[in-house]
Amino acid sequence: MADESKTLGILGIDEDGKASVREPVFVNLSSYKNSRYLDLRKFYEKDGAWHPSAKGITLHADQFTQLLKILSEHREEILAWMEK
Repeated sequence: MADESKTLGILGIDEDGKASVREPVFVNLSSYKNSRYLDLRKFYEKDGAWHPSAKGITLHADQFTQLLKILSEHREEILAWMEK
């Protein structure tokens, strides 16, 4: 398996491709050395193109499953906290 990457979505970029936050987050599926990951990474714009920063998190399948469980179990608490 060659190293691969596919962007699933981008947080913080509007319909015109302009950033609505300082560092947009790209949600990617990626592979490296025969392992597959979910990568959440902040990007920055330089010379009209988006480039990945060192700021991000790469999750294995088991970590992603655990994260989904935590977010699901605490959804209301998280939203209430953010709305304060």
